Amino acid sequence: METNNLKSLDGGTINSAINENVNDFTRVMNQVDNNIEKTEMRTEDMQPDKNGKDKNGQTAETQVLTPGNSHVEKGEEEYCFPTVEELLCREREDILSLRRLPYTDIDYATYNWSVTQGCLKLSPGCKHCYAQVIAENQSKRSDTRRFKDGFKPGFNEGLLYTPLHDTRKGIVFVSPLGDFGHADITDEQRRAAIEVIQADETKVFLILTKRPETLVQLFENIPVPSNCLLGVSVESEAYLSRMDTLRKIASDNLVVSFAPLLGGMKDINFDRFVWVLIEGEATRPMGNARMVRTEWIQSIIEQAESAPIPPAIYVKQLGNNVDGVVKSKAQHGYLVKGVSYRQYPQVIRTILKNTDEELEKMNMQQKKDKEMKKERSTTKKTTTAGTGTEAEALSHVIPLSKVVKEGAKKGKVNNLYGTWVVEGEVTVIAGDTNAGKSSVTYQMGLDAASGKNTLGFPAPVKPVVDEVVYIDTELSITQLGQRFGGITISDRMKYIDATAWDLEKILSEIETIAKEWNKKKVLFILDSITVAATGSITAKVAKELMKRLKLICGRYNVTVITLMHTRKRDKSKPIEMQDLAGSAKLTDLADNVLAMAKCNATEVYVKVLKSRSNAIPDKVRYFKIRSDGYLHLEFIRECEEEDLLAQGKSKLTPEVEQEILTLRGKGYSVRKIADHMKLSKSAIDRVVQKHKDSGESSVDTIKDAQLPDNAA
Repeated sequence: METNNLKSLDGGTINSAINENVNDFTRVMNQVDNNIEKTEMRTEDMQPDKNGKDKNGQTAETQVLTPGNSHVEKGEEEYCFPTVEELLCREREDILSLRRLPYTDIDYATYNWSVTQGCLKLSPGCKHCYAQVIAENQSKRSDTRRFKDGFKPGFNEGLLYTPLHDTRKGIVFVSPLGDFGHADITDEQRRAAIEVIQADETKVFLILTKRPETLVQLFENIPVPSNCLLGVSVESEAYLSRMDTLRKIASDNLVVSFAPLLGGMKDINFDRFVWVLIEGEATRPMGNARMVRTEWIQSIIEQAESAPIPPAIYVKQLGNNVDGVVKSKAQHGYLVKGVSYRQYPQVIRTILKNTDEELEKMNMQQKKDKEMKKERSTTKKTTTAGTGTEAEALSHVIPLSKVVKEGAKKGKVNNLYGTWVVEGEVTVIAGDTNAGKSSVTYQMGLDAASGKNTLGFPAPVKPVVDEVVYIDTELSITQLGQRFGGITISDRMKYIDATAWDLEKILSEIETIAKEWNKKKVLFILDSITVAATGSITAKVAKELMKRLKLICGRYNVTVITLMHTRKRDKSKPIEMQDLAGSAKLTDLADNVLAMAKCNATEVYVKVLKSRSNAIPDKVRYFKIRSDGYLHLEFIRECEEEDLLAQGKSKLTPEVEQEILTLRGKGYSVRKIADHMKLSKSAIDRVVQKHKDSGESSVDTIKDAQLPDNAA
């Protein structure tokens, strides 16, 4: 899917994707307007009596003002915010309220809250205002009522209490299609919105304006909620005074948005500003975008980083025209000289209890969910409009170039354990009996939980997962105590005793945990499929099992490792996919397949048979089984599988090597020599290469090198 980057109203970026948000509640807003008109027509009910009250006992003043406006009088020393219950009691029954916030396309936010809409252009940054374009386009639709007056500023009471009905957490961008600080929005209306913000403890709200003086006036009478970030848009050095104006408000959660950035800036005072948002201009057509210079962005970043208290920096996009080069904003991206600046201020991390990485992942996931919803809606419409299966089939036809482009945006795969385990994928580990499958998977789990790597791969800088859940169907608690009693285990490592569970119960448990921890990076290890299965693993069972595991991984971005056994096989031959036990569907549908083979009682090797995201190595990894401290594998080296096979070493005797070199000297190819001597091509090639590297290419040299020294 294509993630469209929206910017604030004050930045001027045009993005038609926000039309989806508009369409989500246009129908509701039409109903709101209808209800308001009907209410206005009931003049007999609205007329006050001689005491100034209507039939409900309310004063005429209460009817005119927005809920919440009677709580504050100028000069009050203390402001008492209403509770959620009190606010919802004020919700007018004659207005149909939206119950869920729509997702936003703005990268650094999660939801849109269009409690106000509309604006008037104020400064150069407004030249290509995306919100005005959307409003004007919507006003031309025959079914629109929300934008019937185009971009005229207004207050949407039907959306006022929406955040209180929506219990999801996230970052809410306030008034993406308007300026919350516009003079046509009254202080009473703004105050009503602030009361809702104060009452909603599950979200953080971001307000951006080009009119900070109206916010200064508003917050002379009420305090700024701790979950509310107040910001100004500054497009050039001429408007840095907006930051000074905003600083008059008694809040330490101030934000500045350099959007669209139209010039360089010097001597920026970041005092009390906790977040810096930066983006170049993006327009349609893209050729209209005004240029942003990389050096301007770099200068702002350097000034912010050198501030006494450095604010978080978030570069949303470089725009369409970067240093005079005009391309799509997706092609320009958001990296500044190869560096990503996607930081969130501490106030957001504290309230939402997420790291920068988790917040970014959350916001991107919301956009992905929105895109999936849009695609499902499109599919449904196409199927209805078309002729049966033909229309439905066509709805799934997507340009490959678009798919590849979206995949490229996600960057490289995230390897969680060497190249064996990839985030979001299913890895199957199979092996000979007593080859140490459980030992190696426990070892991988312990490593992942503690930020180590003891199997020969480079160690990570920090733990690569938040939680490791080991689902054990074989080992008892006593056996585990004997195996791991001598080591320290990270609290990230979790354990489930599944010795009496079947596959269905295990899968249900995995999905429940993944759903509960959907904001965490979780690694599940299922030991093992073979034991958990109540009967033989038929193709049908294997197919359903792998489809469910992959569905869980895709939906919740978790990772799964599962174990299975190998059949009895000839250990003098390389292990291949057909040697694995159970249905071939297990390995066909798995993303990665590893095989463990025994060399002898104390040595094993691991071979990669399949890898969707990484190249399959041409060598195996050779280990020694150790029991000091705990039962584990000790990495020895990478080598050719041929060297570790039973009788493999005895085949390459000095006489065999001599014959290989003789045939090679006669001009035979490696393949012909391998076929003639019944050896692998890799074994032949190693012998030839070994003597070539050492300069010993003649038969006599090989003979002399192998004869014992009997000289007197």
